[in-house]
Amino acid sequence: MKSDDRWLEKWYPTIQGKAVLELGCGKGRDTSKLARVAGELVAADISPALGLGDLARVLQLDHSRRLPFPGCTFDVVIASLTLHYFDWKTTGKVFSEIARVLGDGGNLICRLNSDRDIHHGAVGHPELEPGLYSVNGQLKRFFTKSDIEALMVEPWRLVELHHRKIDRYEKAKLAWEFCAEKSW
Repeated sequence: MKSDDRWLEKWYPTIQGKAVLELGCGKGRDTSKLARVAGELVAADISPALGLGDLARVLQLDHSRRLPFPGCTFDVVIASLTLHYFDWKTTGKVFSEIARVLGDGGNLICRLNSDRDIHHGAVGHPELEPGLYSVNGQLKRFFTKSDIEALMVEPWRLVELHHRKIDRYEKAKLAWEFCAEKSW
């Protein structure tokens, strides 16, 4: 088992018994862990894996668009390595939309590509705007600490921010991991 398979354990006290939205659930790598601790779980992806319906309410959606939930629906939003496919303007809108669906005092637990990630596209590909690259025809954003701080303005309060090495892939990946609280 890779250590990255246990990254969520640190956040279990924040997630325990809460209404959770997982953005970018993919094949369900984190969904199965979240299902054990969340009170209610909605797992969403542009192309979610089949068979996750036993673990969560599963939705197909593009999280760069308005989310199909009323305001203040969730206590926690989890977004692990899934908010990096957009230009800066769209990225800002995504974070605003996450804030809209979180209740007051709700938490965003997030991991974002680091600008120091040399193995997964931050180096050697065409840069379209600061931090946004075309990696084999796909947009990928790589964040600096300053980028994250620029996104974490009202209504956000950055609770924790750490630079991590992730062993999820064949080559090490560098990412930012943080928790932000929505506080009005």
